[in-house]
Amino acid sequence: MKIRDYEWWIVGTLGLIAFFLAIIGFNVLFTEAGIERNFLDLAFQSMKIFGMEFVDEFQSPLPWQLEIARWLAPGVVLFAAAKAIMYFIRREYKSFRLKSYKNHIIITSLNDKSRYLIKDLIKNGEKVIVLAGIENPHKLDLVEKEGAVIVEGDITSNKFLKNIAGHKAKYFVFLEEEDETNISNAISVYKYLIEFGKDKKQTIFTHVADDIKLNELMELKFFEEFMEANEINANCEIRIFSMNERSSRILFKDYSPDIFNPIVKETPQIRIAIFGSGNLAQSMVIRFARLGYYANFKKLRITLFHDGNTIVKKLLQNFSGITELIDFEDYDEPLELFDIEKFNALNKEHHFNAVYLLCENDSLSSNILKKLTKNDSAENLDIVLTLMNPDGIISKWYTAKSIYNINLYKFNLIERSFTKEALISEKIDELAKIIHQDYLKSLGDKRNISEKPSHNDWEFLPIDFKIQNREQADHIYIKVRAAGCEVVGLSDSRPEFKFEETPDIVESLAIIEHDRWWAHMVLSGWKYGKVRDDNKKIHPYLIPYEVLTNKIKQYDRDTVINMPKLLEKIGQKIVKRVD
Repeated sequence: MKIRDYEWWIVGTLGLIAFFLAIIGFNVLFTEAGIERNFLDLAFQSMKIFGMEFVDEFQSPLPWQLEIARWLAPGVVLFAAAKAIMYFIRREYKSFRLKSYKNHIIITSLNDKSRYLIKDLIKNGEKVIVLAGIENPHKLDLVEKEGAVIVEGDITSNKFLKNIAGHKAKYFVFLEEEDETNISNAISVYKYLIEFGKDKKQTIFTHVADDIKLNELMELKFFEEFMEANEINANCEIRIFSMNERSSRILFKDYSPDIFNPIVKETPQIRIAIFGSGNLAQSMVIRFARLGYYANFKKLRITLFHDGNTIVKKLLQNFSGITELIDFEDYDEPLELFDIEKFNALNKEHHFNAVYLLCENDSLSSNILKKLTKNDSAENLDIVLTLMNPDGIISKWYTAKSIYNINLYKFNLIERSFTKEALISEKIDELAKIIHQDYLKSLGDKRNISEKPSHNDWEFLPIDFKIQNREQADHIYIKVRAAGCEVVGLSDSRPEFKFEETPDIVESLAIIEHDRWWAHMVLSGWKYGKVRDDNKKIHPYLIPYEVLTNKIKQYDRDTVINMPKLLEKIGQKIVKRVD
C-alpha cells in the first residue's frame, strides 16, 4: 500500500495530536501564570489554534507541547485545504479537457458491474468517462485514481454530450439498474450520434437484465426499427446485451451436466436443481429449456427452489411452451429457510446430476451451500456456486474444490461478464459469428437483405437471429461430448474425428440438433402448421425428427458434419475423448 492511501488517517492523527498537545500546553501555561481554567476552556483555546488564533500575550519560552501544537495545527489545516483544492482543480481540469477527447468510452452509472469494467478498460489502455454522481467533491473516487473521469450531467442533453465529446467516443455503455432507463437513454444518444457523429463508427452497448423483458420487447418488434436504422446509419449501432444471458451461456458452456459425467443413450433422465429467485435463475431455466438436449434423448428435469412465485408465473406466461420442453417442478419457500431434509428426500428419489446456486446475494448462496454440505447422498453432488462480488471473501479467498461429498465449482458473474474481451470484443460470440458468416456464404446469389432479415451481416442482424446462431454455437460442445469426443487446439497431435465415417453418430446428433432447433422455435412463439406462415409463426417442421422427410433430416445432418469446419476457424478441432 502507498502512503497516499493512508494520508487522511495520518492527517487526522496529527490533528488529534496537535489538539491534545495544545490542551496540555495551555494547562501548563495557565497554571504557571496562576490562571484557573477548566477543561472546556482549555479545549476551546486549543480549537482556536487550528484557525491560527493564538493571542501573543505570553512570553517565551512557551511549554514545548504548546509550541509544537501551534505550528502543527495550522499545518494540518493548510495541508487539508491544499489537498481539497488540488482535488477540485484536478477534477475540474479533467472535465475541462473532455471536449478534446476522442476514441474514448462513456459509461453510465457507477456500480459493481461498471467498476469492474472500468478497471479492465483502463488496464487495456482505454480512456473512460463515467456519468455518475460525485459522492465526495473533496475526494477522488477509486476509478478516478485509476484514470477514469467522473462527470455529472444529463446524458439526454445534446449540450452535455458535446461537453463530453460524445460524437467522438468509440463506445457508450449503458449500465443503469433499470432496463427501461438504459433503453430510453440509448435511443436518445443514438439520435444525437446520427446527427453529430457521422465521421466515425460508434457502438452503443445497452444492458437489459431481464430476459423476459427482452423477449417481450422482441415480440413487440421494438428493436426492429433500430436494427433497420443501424443498417441505414452505418456509422452508429445499438447493441442490446444482458449480463444474465451472457452469464447463463458461459455457465452452461462450462458447467453443463454432461461435463461432470458423460451422457449416453442409456443414461436415465437428467435432473438438475436451481436455487434462486432473480433474473439469473430465470435466465438459466430458459437456457436449459433451449439447449438441454443430450445423447439420452430424454426431456431434462429441472427442480427450482425459489422465494416467491413471481419467477415461475413470468416464465410460464412469457414462454408458454416451456413445459413441452422440460419437466419442470418448483418449490416456493424462503431460501433462508431452505430445508436440507426435503432436498435429501428429493435426491434419494432421483439423484440431482448438478446443482446451481444462482442467488443474487452471496451470503444467501454460502448459507445454502453450508446446508447442502449436510446432504446424505451416496453419490457426489456437483455444485456450481455463482457469486456477484468479485472482492467478497468467498469469491476472493475461498479455494476449496470439494467439501465432504460435494464437488464445488465457483463462478463470478461480474468477473466473467464485464471485461473488455467479454463486452466490447464479444469473444463469446466468435463462433456464432462464424456460423452466420458460413450461412451467408452458402446463400451465394440468393442473398436478399431487403426481404430476409436473416440475410443481414452480423452487426445488423435482428436479435432473434443472433440468438439462433449463439444457440447453435453453444450446442456444438454438447454434440461433441455426446459423440464421445472433445474439442482441443489445432496443435493437439491426436487425429481429427471424422463424422462422415460414423453415420450412426451423425444420425444421433442430428436428432438432438433438431430438438434444439424445435425448442428455440417453441420458446419464440412458433407453432406447428402444415403451411409455413412467418407472420403467424407457423412452421411445418415442428414435429419429431423421425417424421421428417429425408431431405429435411439432411439439414440437421449437415449441421453436424459441418462442425469441424466451423471450429477450425477459431483454432479448434474435434478428437476422440480419452477417458
